[in-house]
Amino acid sequence: MQDHELIEAAISGDEFALRRLHDLYVTQVFSYVYGQVASYHDAEEVLQDIFYKVAMKMNTFSGKSTFKTWVFSIARNTVLDYHRQAKKRNRSIATEEEKLRTLSPLTTSSEDEVILQDEIREALILMNELPETYRTVLHLRVIEEFTVEETAAIMKKSNFSVKALQRRARKMLQEHMHQEVMDA
Repeated sequence: MQDHELIEAAISGDEFALRRLHDLYVTQVFSYVYGQVASYHDAEEVLQDIFYKVAMKMNTFSGKSTFKTWVFSIARNTVLDYHRQAKKRNRSIATEEEKLRTLSPLTTSSEDEVILQDEIREALILMNELPETYRTVLHLRVIEEFTVEETAAIMKKSNFSVKALQRRARKMLQEHMHQEVMDA
């Protein structure tokens, strides 16, 4: 079944369709949420809130965006609520090493593999030092591979703002990496 068929069935009360939609997106949403709240337990609770909201608001999905974009919009808003309630600042994005590995060139030796692992860990540490909006835009664009338009919809920003945020985030990350090299 396609997303739109599952959505129609879920709106009609088909619990199997709702479970299927949940199963299609739960891993990606959890990865995003965990990166934003940096606590496995809190991420599980926020994830439950997100999918409860998805189920309750299913009939409001208009189809103006993809279902995935709509779910991530709910996820982002729920994460923002979490931060407001918890009054936490500067949370980290626990980026998946495997995702970053797929963006890296293939290694040919075990020595190259160790060096790559160290570089990925260092990039993650430095990424956690970025402001929240920079971490979010990098996570959505690089890790989740959303388009500029989808990222803009999720973050409630214009396409131009997303491009500018991404450019500034990458620049700041590069500056942090350069500083680390100079300090070493």
